[in-house]
Amino acid sequence: MPAKPSGKIKTSRVNVKQKNGDIYVMERQTLYDPVKKYNKIVSSKLIAKIPKGEKIEVPTRPKRPNGSKLPTKPLNVSASRKRVGMMDIIEHIGSISGIDAAIYASTDTGTAQKIISLARYLLATNGQTFPGIQTWQYTHPLPYVNGISEDVYHALFHDIGLDESLQQNFFRKRCSLLGDHGAIAYDSTTISTYSGQQPEARYGYNKAKDGMKTVKLLTLYSIENRQPVAFTKQPGNLPDVSSIENALKQLSVLGIDHAEIVTDNGYYSEPNLSEMLQKGFGFVTLAKTNIKWIRPEIEAHIEELSSIHSVCPFDPATHGVTVLLMHDFEKVRKYASHKSGAEKGAVETFRRRVYLHIYFNASRQAEDRIAFETDLMELKSIIEDGTPIEELSRSAQEKVKKYLSINTWGKKTTVRFKDKACQEAYKYHGYFTLVSNREKDCHECLKIYRKRETIESYFEAEKEHADGSRIRVWSPDTLRGRMFVQFISLCYYEYFSEQLRKIKPTLGKQNKDNIRTKEMIDLEEKLLSWMENTPVYLQLQWFDTVEEVKVSSELRNKRWNTEVTARDALYLEKLGMSLRTKHF
Repeated sequence: MPAKPSGKIKTSRVNVKQKNGDIYVMERQTLYDPVKKYNKIVSSKLIAKIPKGEKIEVPTRPKRPNGSKLPTKPLNVSASRKRVGMMDIIEHIGSISGIDAAIYASTDTGTAQKIISLARYLLATNGQTFPGIQTWQYTHPLPYVNGISEDVYHALFHDIGLDESLQQNFFRKRCSLLGDHGAIAYDSTTISTYSGQQPEARYGYNKAKDGMKTVKLLTLYSIENRQPVAFTKQPGNLPDVSSIENALKQLSVLGIDHAEIVTDNGYYSEPNLSEMLQKGFGFVTLAKTNIKWIRPEIEAHIEELSSIHSVCPFDPATHGVTVLLMHDFEKVRKYASHKSGAEKGAVETFRRRVYLHIYFNASRQAEDRIAFETDLMELKSIIEDGTPIEELSRSAQEKVKKYLSINTWGKKTTVRFKDKACQEAYKYHGYFTLVSNREKDCHECLKIYRKRETIESYFEAEKEHADGSRIRVWSPDTLRGRMFVQFISLCYYEYFSEQLRKIKPTLGKQNKDNIRTKEMIDLEEKLLSWMENTPVYLQLQWFDTVEEVKVSSELRNKRWNTEVTARDALYLEKLGMSLRTKHF
């Protein structure tokens, strides 16, 4: 049987959205009617209002009876002060880039708010460590308003690390936002760690050369859009060459099936080229000059590379030629063939057209020699100090075998250089090669490859501006979640940097209609000078002085902001922040 009505009046709060976007907060009293079997509204009173676009309730002013006087006692005042200038810019970046929307679409609202808040903190503070957010958030508005303690963000990192669907959904939505990808750079960096509890932290090639264990971070980066697409991590001791197959699988999942993959020589191998050809991907890959089928081609075109006709139009110091080759590749059958009798797992050969682009740079020749000799001198010193050859990396062991002669008498070890082998190596210093299945022109191919350098700046930004130089967590799942938040912050950073890059060429120039005044052009020139001489993170922090003060009392509510200069107002205008979208 249903419970008997209590006969008590119940009080509740109800939010009522208005046509103008404001929200009225009503206090309603209801009484259950046992005859009609529903709650009747006894009274309804407006107690507060949430203005359009705001989150804070503003109490309504109580009505005064006719003829009553204003209170003579001091009124209670509620006030707040927030630094909104920089945070409004970051919020704008997250909105127009679609990054925030992609996060909200990939998880629940609370988790999304935490991710966005932490990512904005990293961008705003130029990569300060996360414990600093606990005091910083009191003066800076963030989507997650309940406060972010150390327990909160550690739990968040762990949950994200276990939620692979969240990450992959974001990557896929990110790809759809970026549109036509053209060329995709694929590269890695290493992150050093003191932790002995990270199973993926292992001794291997350490790009920081600090002698510590590392975890490898692999990233897909859209060269045309200058935006990171996705990332993954793997043990620090795995060579780059082993990861390309998984990268192709990830691209396929993300809906990228025919992009052009651009890699350095760490990813060159015949199996990798074969894999990309079989999957329908284009490639531009830096290849070592000592590869068996490449070196004869270099020797055959040395004279041609000394001709003025081979000079690169955009880099006169570099000469280039192209050689068209039909090259044999191997593949492993994934299925048996009843028709041909071929068995599953059988190795087959297929022939494809490739373009071998050969280059020579005289300045690079001297640099290559210095790097070569420095490397050999370091190896000589390490071995003479007692380090067993077996403890060296595979590439180091190959260099030792080819260029060094080792003699041991008792406890003393001496190392000599193999002069003939060294002289042979000198002959090919200054030469480098690119292999592609699509790019027919050597100069255009070089241009595409050099655009790949943007991913190198991305890795620098990751370590300098997103607290990515060290692993500061203990569990692998927590690390993955932390990396994801850092990735979001870098998406903000790269998008913002690209917008600034596009703005600069438009400043200080007269338009076709000659309608811009000298004062406008002078102001733009001042802005351009400031932008060119101020790093990206300092441009953001410049606006951190803009504050918003809100004061609420029983009688009225007021809000005011710090003023900005004409130059700063122009900067915001160029970013697309209209007067309606910015608070100042």
